[in-house]
Amino acid sequence: MRKRSATGIHGSLSFWLLLPLLFAGCYRTPLLPVCAVEVTPAALDFGAVAPGAEKTLSLTVANHGDDSCRVSSIGIDGSSDPSFALGPQVSAPPRLDPNESATVSVRFSPTSVSVPLVRVGTLVLRTNDPGRPRVEVPLTGSIQTNCAIAFRPHAVDFGHVAIDTTATNYVAVVNIGTTACEVAKIAIGSGSDLQFALAPAQVDHLSIQPGDEQSIGLVFHPTDVAPPHHRTGTLVFESTDAKQTAVTVPLSADIDIGCALTITPDKLDFGKVVLNTTTASRAVTLGNDGSNSCQVSGIDFGSGTDVGFAFDTAQARTLAVAPGATQSISLHFGAFDSAPPHVRTGTLVLQTGNPRSPKGSVALSATIDTACVEASQWIYTVEDSGQFARFDPQTKTFTDIGRLQCPTGSSPNSMAVDQNAVAWVGYSDGSLFKVDTATGHCDSTSFKVGQHGVGDFGMGFVFQPSTGVDTLYIAGRIDSGSLLATISFPSLVVTPIGPLEAGDAELTGTGDGSLWGFVPGGMGVSEPAVLVLIDPATGKTMESHWFPDLPSESNWAVKFWGGSFWIFFGTSVYEVPRATPDVIHTAIADSRRTIVGAGVSSCAPVF
Repeated sequence: MRKRSATGIHGSLSFWLLLPLLFAGCYRTPLLPVCAVEVTPAALDFGAVAPGAEKTLSLTVANHGDDSCRVSSIGIDGSSDPSFALGPQVSAPPRLDPNESATVSVRFSPTSVSVPLVRVGTLVLRTNDPGRPRVEVPLTGSIQTNCAIAFRPHAVDFGHVAIDTTATNYVAVVNIGTTACEVAKIAIGSGSDLQFALAPAQVDHLSIQPGDEQSIGLVFHPTDVAPPHHRTGTLVFESTDAKQTAVTVPLSADIDIGCALTITPDKLDFGKVVLNTTTASRAVTLGNDGSNSCQVSGIDFGSGTDVGFAFDTAQARTLAVAPGATQSISLHFGAFDSAPPHVRTGTLVLQTGNPRSPKGSVALSATIDTACVEASQWIYTVEDSGQFARFDPQTKTFTDIGRLQCPTGSSPNSMAVDQNAVAWVGYSDGSLFKVDTATGHCDSTSFKVGQHGVGDFGMGFVFQPSTGVDTLYIAGRIDSGSLLATISFPSLVVTPIGPLEAGDAELTGTGDGSLWGFVPGGMGVSEPAVLVLIDPATGKTMESHWFPDLPSESNWAVKFWGGSFWIFFGTSVYEVPRATPDVIHTAIADSRRTIVGAGVSSCAPVF
């Protein structure tokens, strides 16, 4: 049953009870009367007034409110120029009734000509106007003068100035007017090169009589050899010439720094050099960023340099390097001593010809490889079909060797190559085969599948130059993820190291003791493709370099050669320089090969 609405007397009574409240909502409290001050004009400009003369201007203060206005004080603000003062004034602050007004006068009376010609001030009135308790009226006036100046030159060029010397120049200012001229606030402008300065005895204020001339002294004292060698600045000053109240004179100079020899690189590594084979050659480049030729002399090897380092037979021991030119110092390293340590060092020393930095040096290093053979200098690849090939990174070409006929029903999965140019090819069933890189002939091994739960795996050799030890690391798939381990020779026993933080990586050594891995996108822990530096003692990731633009592919391999990582991904080949590991270049857009394994000996070039 619906409830009936209240009607009749109860409804009518409610209306009459609410009626007073409705009228109360419409009632407003009347506004209190207020003062409303208006000052006209809003600013006073006295124009030009001669020294000793006086000009008075007035303004009107009006009350446009409906209550009386009280002006409690009228005065010139303390920051105003002293040439401004109040004019004739009533003794007491005026009281203005509604619609009344009063006049306030201000006097401008400069006493002498000086900079700045334009003077400013503020007239301040304090009132009881709640909207404008403090009324400020800007005041402006200028000093009339017959000063006229000319200056020369309008730009100062010091020309070429030798480093650590001082060049002096001048700006002449002449009074071509009929009254004395003042030049003041003489300074080197803000933002100028710090090697510009006023001359030591130069004052910052000059008074010049009609027809007279005075000079502003300037110096440029270069001590900074860093580029740019062209430096700029400004001379600034103010004058009592009404047409040139502020003057800016451009300054410029070119620093002759003499000889400034550059040496590239500061560290030179010859990489791994095979014992008793051809020598490795490198070069040091000398450049000259200076303004005079560098007479380089005393080119020699420093004390303690290994005897394997030598100069090219045609190498001169003195060189003249002209400004902007380059000269080369050709060096080579021969590996003729197999005794440890295998890392050999030395120093190239020379006299630069620069008296400020007379000596130069380059640290030298090389690694003697006692086990490498010539065939171990290349990258070898294997495709999922078993096609075995050699890849030359210098020419970016493949040379087919043959198709692997390893006795297994699975397909190749990974590969590593030792210092004797023997390829070790892993298959997807976890088996490991030994392959002759010259013929592609495949032999079975004693490797036991499934050691420590490892299924298939990626792998790469890492060479320690300080010990001469070459170690095969693997990234094995296990039930809980990925495992970093080693394979010992000749036993082919797997020794676990620890979880591989990077995940399902293909591995490569760099020939100088570092272990790296490449993981494609879409592999769970690695989104997107990433190149990582791995701690070979723990399996933890030490550096990560991401390549978000690479597509997701099902086949991949990576090996280090000649200072770059070579990534075989899909049918493409990419190059990542070790010096800039976040930058990837497409070496071959489509090789028409689906490479699943790549191997390179640690004997391959490091640089």
